[in-house]
Amino acid sequence: MMSFETTASDYEPLTGDTQIEESNENNMIDESPPETPVNEAMRQVFSAVDITKLPIETKHPPRMNYNITLDNCLLLKVNRHINGFDGTICPNAVRVLCGAPEYFRQMYCEKGESRCYDLGLFGKDEYKVWKPADDEYSEFLSTIAPGNIMLFWTNRGIFNYLVGVYVVDKVERRDSRDGMLLGRPHYLITGRQDLSVRFTDSLIDSTPIWNRSVRSETFSKYVRKIDRSAIIPFLQRIQEQHELKSSEMRTAGRISDAEHCDITVDRLIKIIDLVGEGNDTNRHKSTAGNGSSKPILQVAPPPAQRLNKAVAVEVERVIKFLREEKLYYPDELIWRYHISLISKPFVILTGVSGGGKTRLTEVYAHAMNGKYCLVSIRPDWQSNESLLGSYDILNKRFIPTEFCRHVSNAAIEWRRNGKNARKYFVCLDEMNLARAEYYFSDFLSRLEVEGDLRKIRLYDQPQGSDDDIEQDLYIPPNLCITGTVNLDETTHTFSRKVLDRANIIKIDRIEIGHMLDLLRSDYDEVLLDFVGTHLKEINLRLAEAGQQFGYRTVHEILDWVNEAYQSGYFTMPAALDIQAVQKILVKLEVSSDHNRQTSMLEKLNTYFDQETRNAETDRPLFERSSEMVNELIARLQEEEIVIGQL
Repeated sequence: MMSFETTASDYEPLTGDTQIEESNENNMIDESPPETPVNEAMRQVFSAVDITKLPIETKHPPRMNYNITLDNCLLLKVNRHINGFDGTICPNAVRVLCGAPEYFRQMYCEKGESRCYDLGLFGKDEYKVWKPADDEYSEFLSTIAPGNIMLFWTNRGIFNYLVGVYVVDKVERRDSRDGMLLGRPHYLITGRQDLSVRFTDSLIDSTPIWNRSVRSETFSKYVRKIDRSAIIPFLQRIQEQHELKSSEMRTAGRISDAEHCDITVDRLIKIIDLVGEGNDTNRHKSTAGNGSSKPILQVAPPPAQRLNKAVAVEVERVIKFLREEKLYYPDELIWRYHISLISKPFVILTGVSGGGKTRLTEVYAHAMNGKYCLVSIRPDWQSNESLLGSYDILNKRFIPTEFCRHVSNAAIEWRRNGKNARKYFVCLDEMNLARAEYYFSDFLSRLEVEGDLRKIRLYDQPQGSDDDIEQDLYIPPNLCITGTVNLDETTHTFSRKVLDRANIIKIDRIEIGHMLDLLRSDYDEVLLDFVGTHLKEINLRLAEAGQQFGYRTVHEILDWVNEAYQSGYFTMPAALDIQAVQKILVKLEVSSDHNRQTSMLEKLNTYFDQETRNAETDRPLFERSSEMVNELIARLQEEEIVIGQL
């Protein structure tokens, strides 16, 4: 290593002003200082450097004064009219489920004033969203901080979708004299523009991320905290969707749209990278109680998601058929069901009665262009003969069931066409009315083997001339079996043998609002809005104790109220009141030592007795329902368990 001894005089020629004076037109006088040992040494060193190979100077952006981590990721609902982001006002805020509260719609939206919280959500100059400093948002606003990730969702008809993401840059409290919400204190949340993006694909389903939101940490009905493990994979999935869309746009000649997609991709990649840096920093800072570092589990990152177009086409076809049949299921549920049947064709659907389990199997089979067989399980089934059939000794022939013929036809189809064979679907409806181990045990065993072993011996007698079913029933790979399950006091639980051989999918989200949107053309608008609003509120209270009702109940209530109202004898509130008693409250079961059930009953009492009162008479709007809930509460003080139907 070369070292130099220098003095102050050595630096003077380098920092002083070197003057070049012109003595005449042809001669230049060089007044630079004479060479010193130091200058000569430096000249020799730098003369050997090829300046053309030096790296290009790069200017790094200023480092953020906060880390982007996964500690507090939020999902926030914004108003539907942000579809265009043109500052227009909803013509009917209630109809489109606008996120603004009622008083705000009356004061501003109905008067055409552009004062909506979300109008500047993805503006040209900056990204910002306003929120009032009230009780509904207080906990959320006290939690949000720079570096947080916020995903925004909204709805279009029956479809909930994501519209964009912020990395929060600033959170500012404004007083009542400043900003949009005049007369009220509020917060302005600004997204960092180079790390915030509006998704160009308006069909990014919000269901997967909604399902990963933490229900115990729900700040309000519009804000939820997201499970941190879901954020990165979900952002990567959106990134890949935009990469694919960019490629398609370039192929179609839509260069400007493709470039906009590329910007989205670049920002998402940057957010994902910065999240990784922030979490690495925080993780290395963690220490154990004795001051030593905690052991860190090194796990390889998951591979990037790649959308299988063939599978996606099939799933989209199923979703389309369901919409046409006016049935609503979250898209993720359809994907789970489809993949389960592909990987192992035995699925059990469980959930609330009337949640659409059986109907899903039927429409799915139709969408997949398959053959469908519905088998209603009976409580008295004790052997596989109930499912498959029995041998008639007198007539010396085997009498197959419809299920047995269906399986036999599937086997014939498989032998003819192999992997191109048509799918055959079976629904074992209310599968646990009898013990599955009794009537389904042979099937369970044969599903685990391959080849010729996938056969069930139906009868030992020689096959007669009239027998169209062979002695050994082959279970072909193109046969898909789904069992539906309702859990109540009339059913049996499954053994581990059954559970180990099936994928169990629970249908536990009853989205009444989405269902009502599908029925807009079938019922009067006023009827749907009135009945739907109250059914949604009642179901929310029932769901807290796991006693919510299903889509079938909603359909039947709508039909009854419609007929009652059209008769002219009942008012619409009176008709709904009767149905609430006859179809909902009679199914309640409340135990005095079950806190969630007693809380549910108290909330129902508050709703019927206080929250829904007739403004003219100051009496409960639903008097029968209020009386019945009060009766259940009174009985609960004397009995350990009360049942609505008694």
